Amino acid sequence: MIVCPGGMRVALLVSLLIACSEPRAITAPKIDPLTVVTDRGAVVGSAGDGVRVFLGIPYAHADRWKPPGDVASWPTPRDATKPAPACAQPDTGGFTRVSSEDCLTLNVWTPDGADRAPVMVWIHGGAFYQGAATDAIYDGAKLAKRTGVIVIGIEYRLGPLGWISRPSLGTNFGLLDQRAALAWVQRNARAFGGDPARVTIFGESAGAWSVCAQLAMPGSRGLFARAIMQSGACADALYFDQAAANAQGADFARAIGCDPDDDACMRAAPLDTIVHAMPFKRGLLLHPGVWWGPVVDGDTLPRVPLDAIARGESADVPLLIGWNEAEGVLHTLGFESVTPDELQGFVDEVFGAGASKILARYDRPTPKDVLTDVVTDGIFACNDRRAARAAFARGRTVFTYEWTHALDDEKAHALGATHSVDLWFVFGNTDGGISLSEREQPLSKIVMDAWGNFARAGDPGWPAYSTARDTTHVLDLEPHDEAHVKQDLCDAWDAIRRP
Repeated sequence: MIVCPGGMRVALLVSLLIACSEPRAITAPKIDPLTVVTDRGAVVGSAGDGVRVFLGIPYAHADRWKPPGDVASWPTPRDATKPAPACAQPDTGGFTRVSSEDCLTLNVWTPDGADRAPVMVWIHGGAFYQGAATDAIYDGAKLAKRTGVIVIGIEYRLGPLGWISRPSLGTNFGLLDQRAALAWVQRNARAFGGDPARVTIFGESAGAWSVCAQLAMPGSRGLFARAIMQSGACADALYFDQAAANAQGADFARAIGCDPDDDACMRAAPLDTIVHAMPFKRGLLLHPGVWWGPVVDGDTLPRVPLDAIARGESADVPLLIGWNEAEGVLHTLGFESVTPDELQGFVDEVFGAGASKILARYDRPTPKDVLTDVVTDGIFACNDRRAARAAFARGRTVFTYEWTHALDDEKAHALGATHSVDLWFVFGNTDGGISLSEREQPLSKIVMDAWGNFARAGDPGWPAYSTARDTTHVLDLEPHDEAHVKQDLCDAWDAIRRP
């Protein structure tokens, strides 16, 4: 058990790793319901404070280790006032989300009077093995009301159910789920007052990794017009090559008591056995344990997304890419210590054999401190700069930001501008007992407006990135532009990037 400042027990925060309280489910306002007719039938939602809310709408059907299938039509109006279960996942930190294997649903927040409004589709984080669109931090009502944009949050399959790779089963079911949700949005956006030609995909952590994967997926072309990546990456950690993914899939089969080639045995395994068969890596980073993620399979995802961007083979849409100043703090918070061998092993595993020479760039007191900074720079900041440069070189319009404001709330302030703190500002909600202070409210409005403007017109309101200027927009209580953020460090990280 990990302990946060103030003695609070830690579970996974909201997106990738650590939270200091149990996530709360979204609660729909209990006001007169409204009806919208989708391509599969009518849904009855609710309305309040200028926003209509529709929860738990099925967009596809999930059969174990099969691509998402069509949802049968429903003849009578469907209740959309209650959240649907999350996708099946392990218990984390002592709490349990209500979850299900057939979980492909989405939630819609649409402003009153919406007419051809932009649409923002949220892909939640959670390291591809946990999380839910129904977590209260992702409630889209405030963002929708503030910006006039329709906000949609989607569920997708997690852990081995979404990301296993076996030659006879296939892989990337989670990516296919996300694509199916985007196809649903194209078919149904107008029914909710949205414009299918102005769909923005946005996500944080694993959600941002997913956004970059969707950029590189030929089958997802035309399903969105813009993309926002919050604290994610287009290369390295969490993207698997086919051989490594197949090997882990075989280990998984054996862990649930099946021969790796016995598909029938695997499909018949109890859900609880599947979900808990292979423990996740400690803090995502260190052995023992595994992680899950998109597989470069040559089909659904033909290349590592960064390589697709560099080759001009990604979606030609405006991009908004950013990272948080202290991403790594949250990831290493639960480690009492890190050994030099663990540090070197992590760097070599994620960035390639011999990459540990980068460690000489970090003059820090302990290996844990170095690991913290390596996560911030190697996985997030410099990876994001690399993606922005690759996109710019291919003529894409790209905007970058660095988040530097630490939450004022004393339960989180000591962690600095760490991974996921931006979520409180993008959505404007209270969660985990953490609320924005009065002096933070203007920054939340600035961020919401920037995200909404980007969804509306492809411009958040600051200068686009170029390699010549190398200027990044800094999001703090007083936002400003800053040139050459982490330039020397990121140049060093670029030099060791494996092919």
